[in-house]
Amino acid sequence: MKLFFISLISCTIFVSCEIDKKLIVENTDIPLISKVLIAGESYYEYSYNDANLISEEKSKFHYTKHTYNDSNLLKTSDFYMDPAMFSSSSIIIETAMNRTEWVNPDNTEKSLSKTFEYNSKEQLIRITLSRPSVSNSEYSEFIYENDRISRQTNYWKNEISGYIDYLYDEKGNVIKRIKYMVPSTGIAELITTTEFEYDIMRNPYQSFKRLMDPGKYTNQNNITKEIYTFHFEVDPLTENVHITENSYDYNDKGYPIRVNGEAEYVYK
Repeated sequence: MKLFFISLISCTIFVSCEIDKKLIVENTDIPLISKVLIAGESYYEYSYNDANLISEEKSKFHYTKHTYNDSNLLKTSDFYMDPAMFSSSSIIIETAMNRTEWVNPDNTEKSLSKTFEYNSKEQLIRITLSRPSVSNSEYSEFIYENDRISRQTNYWKNEISGYIDYLYDEKGNVIKRIKYMVPSTGIAELITTTEFEYDIMRNPYQSFKRLMDPGKYTNQNNITKEIYTFHFEVDPLTENVHITENSYDYNDKGYPIRVNGEAEYVYK
């Protein structure tokens, strides 16, 4: 009988604690993208959990599953990708392009997992990468300025392999991304820079901000121009500078519904 009452009390405490864990619903002021259509055909689809956080990213060639803790901080991301898309054979790639069934955990092996760690301020401080075929340590660490990620340092086999610096405008849009490689000499080498320009309208991908990727998922506004520059010797047939420009059609709430007259955003 005594054991019964102890069990009953323990159960009551557990249930009480579970009740106290109130669901934190986010993105109530942002329309959630459910699909991206191209020529009327679904190319990307997104699912959300009860807290309005992105939980699944789906496409023909890759699938991603995200999980969160009780504070809505991203815990893990699992990636599944069609390996045929990375083949050196054009025949294999062409066959993959014609696949009809989308990649999912039931038909494709996991390619990569990421685990996320935070400090007491709930700022991301480390991402650890795990690949089924690789046992070497691979991770990234982050530092902040004005509560924004300013540098991401990447490590391979516990040695620095490179880093990325982020510069922002007053709205929090990333205006420049600078990538460096750190070879065995330990002397950083500038690899690429990417500069961005923006419209003044609202970015719907801010609902993905918990994915902790500075840029598209954190910007207040939508990218209208992207200038990508190689800072190393490239093939003579390759331009050192690539410029991409985007134009948008918007709905009456100021969010884009079409990009470059091709991609269409479908909201929930």
